[in-house]
Amino acid sequence: MTTGKHVPDLAVIIPARNEAPRIGGCLDSVRQALEYAQVTDAEVIVVDDDSTDETSDVARAHGADVLRQSPRRGPLAAWSFGVAHSSASLLFFVDADCRVDERAFSVLMRGFARPTVGVVAARSESSGRTLNSLVQRSAIFSALLIHEIKSRLVSHDCLPIGRLMAVRRAAWRAGSDHRWPCDRVVAARAKQAGWEITYMSDAVVYYQLIGRYAELRSDYLRTRVAQAHILDDWAEPLPLGILCRAASASWRRQPLNAAAWLALRARLWSERSVGLMRPEEAYAHWDRLAHSSPPPGRPGPSYQVPEKPAGRPA
Repeated sequence: MTTGKHVPDLAVIIPARNEAPRIGGCLDSVRQALEYAQVTDAEVIVVDDDSTDETSDVARAHGADVLRQSPRRGPLAAWSFGVAHSSASLLFFVDADCRVDERAFSVLMRGFARPTVGVVAARSESSGRTLNSLVQRSAIFSALLIHEIKSRLVSHDCLPIGRLMAVRRAAWRAGSDHRWPCDRVVAARAKQAGWEITYMSDAVVYYQLIGRYAELRSDYLRTRVAQAHILDDWAEPLPLGILCRAASASWRRQPLNAAAWLALRARLWSERSVGLMRPEEAYAHWDRLAHSSPPPGRPGPSYQVPEKPAGRPA
């Protein structure tokens, strides 16, 4: 999907593992968004994270450049791998199981109108509204709550949380390395280096709702691990006043979904309080690059990573 002979101005980087059923739809939506934005010279890179299905073949069939990292290192390492093999000045990161709204890239590019902006965040919305479970209702409310929070923030490192964000290459380079690349760490480093962060709510990416409690539990645990072992040194606290106003607005708009969210969070908090959750369960989702070290000023994890988990490097 790379065109032209000049250095591209934009690269779309998509980490993927066993996404053969969904990667084609994602790439089709990326192509449509590029066409709408009138971008004719772009790199579209799929980083196959040691898939065991036809993810790479499907991605190539849809015109993407495919890189394969093996053994499996996780989606965060895939970001750095993709950036290292791209040359564009703007980097767009998209989840493989999502579909990009036709106007999303055009809106994100407008976010870079000011040369001081280094990170532009998009809005995540579910692709369906059929609510068959408390988990789905909770997911809908979570997306609304995050949107309400981000709409009230100004140049905060929470803004890029989601499934689509754009970063200037110069802002990506901020800091000493990217051995812990995740949205808030990238944004925090960029802000510390003097870059602004902005939220473009009209840039929308659609995702499939989770439907099972096990998926919700995994996401919750992964977030807790990130907060405990990755983000504490960089992440800005969310202002209490903004949290309260966002929660109030979200509750008024979706009271039933809010009740489902509270009920499931109570269950998650209960499991965590009695020791039923272990950080090792989610650590694989936050794999660092090989031979990486803990963030500056922080000790390494207090638990032991299992030996050779599922083919990943220890």
